[in-house]
Amino acid sequence: MPTVDVSGLNEKEKDVKTRLRKEIQEYFAATLHIKKSSTKVVFIEDDTISDQEHVMVRLYSKSFTDMPQGLREQICDDIVTILESAAHPFNEAFIVPVMAMRGRHLKQD
Repeated sequence: MPTVDVSGLNEKEKDVKTRLRKEIQEYFAATLHIKKSSTKVVFIEDDTISDQEHVMVRLYSKSFTDMPQGLREQICDDIVTILESAAHPFNEAFIVPVMAMRGRHLKQD
């Protein structure tokens, strides 16, 4: 039962948050066979930030600590890919306790 805390999105990005919540829940359902309703996605809002903030995701689940390192890294990479659809310049995901952390600047064409 993962808990996913997302920060760096502002209150005006409601459509983005709705889409990200759905995509993250679908990702865990498809890859780890976790029911969508069991994945809790929480958005930590700050109405003073722009839509160009660093987006960060913290992933919590006891099951993550027992996974091989390569799988934790793949989960972080996949979550960053999902975040990139929001078009923020830098996206980062890590599992708590921190055993894998991934982030990258959004490639601008």
